Amino acid sequence: MSKERIPTPEEYFGFKIGDDKKLADWPEIVEYFWKVAKSSDRVIVEDLGKTTEGNPFLLATISSPKNLKNIEKLRKIQLKLLDPEGLTPEEAEKLVEEGRTIAIISCSIHSTEVGGSQLSVDLLHHLTSSNDSNVKEILDNVILLLVPSLNPDGNRMVCDWYKKYLGTPFEGTSPPWLYHKYAGHDNNRDWFMFVLPETQMAVEKIHNKWHPQIVYDLHQMGKKGPRLYVPPYKDPIDPNVDPIITAGVNFMGINMADSLAVAGKGGVTIAWGFDAWTPARAYQHYHGGIRILSEAASCDIATPIEVKQSEIENERDFKGRESRWTHPLPWKGGKWSLKDIVEYEFIAAMALLKNAAKNRERWVRGSYEIGKRSINSSNLMTFIIPKEQNDPATTHELLKVLKTGDVKLFKAKEPFSIEGITYSEGSIVIPVKQPYGRFAKTMLEKQVYPDLRKNPTDPPEIPYDVTAHTLGLNMGIIVDQVSDTVKCNMELIEKLDNLQGSIIKDGKPYYIFSSALNKSTKIANQLLSKGYTVHRVASWEKIGDNEFKPGSYIVEETKGLMKILQEYTKLGVNFYGLEELPEIAYTITKPKLGVYKGWGGNADEGWLRMVLEDYDFDYVSLTPQDIRRGNLIEKINILILPDQARDSIIEGMKAQRGAEPTKYEPMYRIGIGEEGTRSIQEFLSVGGSVITLNKASNYAIKDLLVSAENALEGIKEQEFYCPGSILKVNIDETHPIGYGYGREASVMFVSGPAFNVKNEGYPVAIYPETNPLQSGWILGEKKLRGTAAVAEFNAGRGSVVLFGFSPHFRYQTRGTLKMLFNSIYYCSS
Repeated sequence: MSKERIPTPEEYFGFKIGDDKKLADWPEIVEYFWKVAKSSDRVIVEDLGKTTEGNPFLLATISSPKNLKNIEKLRKIQLKLLDPEGLTPEEAEKLVEEGRTIAIISCSIHSTEVGGSQLSVDLLHHLTSSNDSNVKEILDNVILLLVPSLNPDGNRMVCDWYKKYLGTPFEGTSPPWLYHKYAGHDNNRDWFMFVLPETQMAVEKIHNKWHPQIVYDLHQMGKKGPRLYVPPYKDPIDPNVDPIITAGVNFMGINMADSLAVAGKGGVTIAWGFDAWTPARAYQHYHGGIRILSEAASCDIATPIEVKQSEIENERDFKGRESRWTHPLPWKGGKWSLKDIVEYEFIAAMALLKNAAKNRERWVRGSYEIGKRSINSSNLMTFIIPKEQNDPATTHELLKVLKTGDVKLFKAKEPFSIEGITYSEGSIVIPVKQPYGRFAKTMLEKQVYPDLRKNPTDPPEIPYDVTAHTLGLNMGIIVDQVSDTVKCNMELIEKLDNLQGSIIKDGKPYYIFSSALNKSTKIANQLLSKGYTVHRVASWEKIGDNEFKPGSYIVEETKGLMKILQEYTKLGVNFYGLEELPEIAYTITKPKLGVYKGWGGNADEGWLRMVLEDYDFDYVSLTPQDIRRGNLIEKINILILPDQARDSIIEGMKAQRGAEPTKYEPMYRIGIGEEGTRSIQEFLSVGGSVITLNKASNYAIKDLLVSAENALEGIKEQEFYCPGSILKVNIDETHPIGYGYGREASVMFVSGPAFNVKNEGYPVAIYPETNPLQSGWILGEKKLRGTAAVAEFNAGRGSVVLFGFSPHFRYQTRGTLKMLFNSIYYCSS
């Protein structure tokens, strides 16, 4: 029973949710959630912590008062069913009878997709105030974990932007920058690296705390396709996803589509566009829960639009004007508004919750069956992470990812041998046969993405996202896969040990530390900021039993250094004292970095900023206007162009897919233009350097006159296609850009260029003369053989470094960060 009358959203906000040109912004939504929590005994609201930019991150737990009083008991039942070790069949049946369906509804991770957060207000009010039989059944049988926004920072940003231009010719547009400080639209690709604070809170404080059977994630898409998409997903489905999960997705998605059809809502489609291959968007698929993705057609934020039936697009096998089994009730066109989005999503959400309630036993029993299959699996596959690694700190980061994913890690307490290889004491053992072993398996094995074409001459079937995510390869960590159980004395790791390095031979005039460690870059930058002199050695250096690779760092002793180095040992780095200074390749000059920040928002640029900040590089962001003004050398000595198509760099929004440049003020429409190219050429001529990432390298080739050509330009997709796979490259480890590597490395190739380098350039990393594919999918791999993935060129008095991939891709590819860092130091020094 309510403690006091709950105000309706209309009473509280002064408008109905979904009204034209009206938005509830995040502070108002937060205030309403707290108000309802004080007035109702059906909901508990929690502030889980602060977002990237300091906003509150809310969770509302909604159920019957009785369930809420027993919330901890019900939570433990769910976790035990998914990890049923030692549970007898009789005990399990009792838990199934007592358990509840646990469902998460998460809203508006992509903040221009405002319908979800707006809907959350109506859903909260309905479930806490209505006494109809459907609501009572839901409250009795379901525990709903409602997340009104997975990106509150973006919610505020989009609302502020929308209200600023309301009533102007520029009404209804997205902000011309990322709607998350670093990730933008990529924030829902962070669900296995857990980099962002918002992801960490959602996973650690909601998903892992409950491991729900059902997760409903509300999204929006373009304006002229289906009115709403719900699963089933199209192929391929990751084979590591339990069949009970796949069946549950299909069962729930079709049930939701059915409810929308009964309500007369046209334009709903299933089995279209979206697959279930990558864990980057589907953490729950490996933790006992289905992920229901809905994608509603968008309007202009909260401004309605008109779409004629003749304008409904036929794309990705969607025939919008025809009735198909996947799309039985076509939409006839007309006005489309935020109210329509909220209505469709409300019907879908209530259908999901009714299903969760009526089929409580199916969902709860499904958890138990998934748990039984996991711990009783006949799959003896085991992954081993050897103790001996080139970069222990990055190895620690990989283990932290697995630990966050609720994977059980074991440390060998003695040496052991398996399949002819001996491993040291301290090596990490990860059996797949464990409750969440499917997550470990998909993250550690090499992906084999299927070629879904019916005929080899057909264009490729386009994956929804990248096709590979193998952690060991992406992070540069050795991970071995064996087909049997490891038999040795080992202990479960309850908590990862803190990293700890040491200082060997203190009291010396010089200290050397490894170029193979990512953390060494962070240390070098901090030392430079404190005024210390830091060098990089020219060749291999043998010091005692340790051999240091070319490019290892040396810092000169001055007063106070030892205390600072002692602090840095906490990053897992060792420092070795030297009597004499070895041969030096160069002394590092503190870089003055500029990062190009074009209008329209570029996730690669955002992730780059996050990486630079985490590793203590100082930088300035440069807009198209800043580039056009010239005199760049007065501000920076290195310009980085993140992954962006050449036309978009030059022309701005005019060349961006889906952009509507005339709906923005003129200042936001432009790229760097011819003036910007002249400015960059001048910058190079006076000693500046340019680093271009992935597709931006085409700009360097065509407009900065770099002596290379893109070997893949003009090739049809049937001849070469690689939309997101991990490939092998051979590296010159003696070149300053290759410092810290061995002869081989793995790179994430996402529809990038590959370079034929002419006489004036130097190829630092080259694709081998064999198939470079390590994980994922590639067509026409012979087109890459012998081409360069990274190359350096002299340009004027400066230099240009071309990357045929993004070395920091989504902050997942820790193994190629050093190439980026090396390029920065080399160009600066």
